[in-house]
Amino acid sequence: MSSESTAEPAVRVGIGLIRRGGSFLVRQRPDGAALAGLWEFPGGKCERGEAADRAAVRECLEETGLAVRAVALRRAVEHLYPHARVELYYYDCEPVDPAADPDPATGFRWVDASALAALTFPEANGPVVAELVREFATRAESG
Repeated sequence: MSSESTAEPAVRVGIGLIRRGGSFLVRQRPDGAALAGLWEFPGGKCERGEAADRAAVRECLEETGLAVRAVALRRAVEHLYPHARVELYYYDCEPVDPAADPDPATGFRWVDASALAALTFPEANGPVVAELVREFATRAESG
């Protein structure tokens, strides 16, 4: 990695942690995408001047076909990948229609929080995935 790549501005990304019950919406990154084959939550790059929560909501609709509300910022992470430096903003989101499902063509599906740890996500997602697994394991034990 060259020092030039670390001097580039970070790519700001809004990510939606879309929850329904104890499940989250995820898919495997498609062939040809950076980090192809790894699992991801819906989200994408912020457009010029766009707030990260708005990007998360917009990208969730574009990628999954689901309208969502960003409820709260869960975590912000800066990470250096070989291809880019990123600032990731993870938002807890809820579907506007609680019974809605993603368009099957998108590859997104509901996965129980307890199964997230068995999936391989990009490195920067590790802390938030671990947090979700712990949080929903605690809820299951107490509920």
